[in-house]
Amino acid sequence: MAEHQAGAIAADEGTWLIAKRSQVDLLALILMLVFITSAICLSLPPVVKNDLTTNLHLSDPQYGLLSTVFLALYGISGFSSGILAARWGGRLLLVCCSCFFLGSLIFGLSANMAGFLVGRALQGLGGGMVIATCSPTMAQAIPPKWLNRAWGILGAGWGLGSAVALLVMPSIENAGGYRAVFLTTAGLAFVVGLAALSQKAVRTRPSHPEGATSVRGLIAATGSVITNRRVMLLGFINAAALAVGVSVLAFTPSFLQDIHGSSKDISLYLLAGLGAAQVIGNPIGAWATARWGKFAVILLSMVPMVIVTAVVGVVPGAALTFVMVLLAGFFSMSYFPPMLSYMPEVVDKPWQVGPATGLNTALGFGGSMLFPYFFGLILKGGGHTKLWYNVAYLMLAVFAALGTASMVFFSRRKKGQASTA
Repeated sequence: MAEHQAGAIAADEGTWLIAKRSQVDLLALILMLVFITSAICLSLPPVVKNDLTTNLHLSDPQYGLLSTVFLALYGISGFSSGILAARWGGRLLLVCCSCFFLGSLIFGLSANMAGFLVGRALQGLGGGMVIATCSPTMAQAIPPKWLNRAWGILGAGWGLGSAVALLVMPSIENAGGYRAVFLTTAGLAFVVGLAALSQKAVRTRPSHPEGATSVRGLIAATGSVITNRRVMLLGFINAAALAVGVSVLAFTPSFLQDIHGSSKDISLYLLAGLGAAQVIGNPIGAWATARWGKFAVILLSMVPMVIVTAVVGVVPGAALTFVMVLLAGFFSMSYFPPMLSYMPEVVDKPWQVGPATGLNTALGFGGSMLFPYFFGLILKGGGHTKLWYNVAYLMLAVFAALGTASMVFFSRRKKGQASTA
């Protein structure tokens, strides 16, 4: 696979902000901390579910709505911040961490649905900025030969964040309820924001030709990525994978409790293995991409994800259910490095990387945002029985299958450009 593509990533080695692999790894690790915070914010609902539904009497649809609002604002923020990142670069990560801090603080200090929704909305705004900002920041700072490696490191933060949320946060919740959980998250966001500020690549504005990031230039760049078939298809794939990952994370703990009789803590600790599987899946996805190509790894991730999601509610016993969840977690992140490292290759100009990644985030989280709510509605309408859990899991599998099938229309060869697969 060529290290330099003829499209947006073609540039002289001297233009990159980072020239050493050790510096690449450090930047990726710092950005991974921001991604960890985002994953923690997303993963908090199952940790505090019992407190919110038992003590504050939230219904299943209301509980699902907390994730839906998070995902809706995640998608909106992802699109808008991707456009703004073309102009402001990594500086948006400071806004991102501020949203994590304020959203967590508001949720932790609230005692009603209105406050919870505001808190989750702010957390979602922050979450949407992470990848949409990191993508153009790394594309400008890191030579293409190390970009896939950097995504392999950064992407591991998603699984690490899930693991922290589901292994550490339950003890905090037992000690101080949902308030302690969200106030702890606020403190983490503050520290991570300071760490991000330490990186030159985060503080440096992008250098693009005059007019490229003007209002007219950004409108033109946005129009280009919206009409780019491959960008849109990658967004659909992202939506399908996220619908599975978010809904499985939100409702599998209650499935283990309702159907298999697991305790609250045991089901959360077991599900924390999902985070560990994601940590493993991300670097393996990066390694496999270097060996077999981006297109192949995306398909090899999505097809098994469809299968394990369809059978997660059917297999007998909590142990096999847990294995299915682990596999879903693994494949939900092995597609991540090839999808994001595709971005500089499927656009025409370097300043389109931000809008393209923002659109990918918007389509991913916007397209998946209703599925936790749908899952909750199915359980409310049919009851918390194994049959209706199976119906809900099958709904997720069907959507993931549609996303996988869409890759038939993804051309791996761009006119005038070497194949990237």
